[in-house]
Amino acid sequence: MMGVDTPNRMKQSTGHDTADYMATAGCFCLASRQAARKITRLYDSYMQESGLRVTQFTILSQLMLRGEMPIGRLAGLLGMERTTLTRNLAPLEQQKWISIKAGEDPRSRMIGITAQGRSVVRRSFPFWSKAQTHIGKLLGADGQAALKTLDSRNLG
Repeated sequence: MMGVDTPNRMKQSTGHDTADYMATAGCFCLASRQAARKITRLYDSYMQESGLRVTQFTILSQLMLRGEMPIGRLAGLLGMERTTLTRNLAPLEQQKWISIKAGEDPRSRMIGITAQGRSVVRRSFPFWSKAQTHIGKLLGADGQAALKTLDSRNLG
């Protein structure tokens, strides 16, 4: 069959394949993605009663802390792609928790938190705080330090 690459077919087509593909089992990218998903699910389980997902809480709390800002700056702060952030902003705007308006440059949009959004952050904070404490204990001091070290390094 053409177009199908089974392991045997790949070996035949490449000649002497000496790569140790078992090394991919220890892939740091995969491990970090799996850990991030597990941590997000844990936060979301704590936050469920608040009516917010942790990603929504993070966006709102950062706007509350830092004030109005262009969407590109917010995306950078959150480590998100602009398109992903834009998708995440839509429900927040529908709930009237944020406002989106044109910036000084007509191509940029300014994102700000509304009074309703501030209220949602205040109401949701205890749920986030419990999740933060629980996950902090799970990670331990070494895990917390490792996360902070990775975040502070320029990996790109």
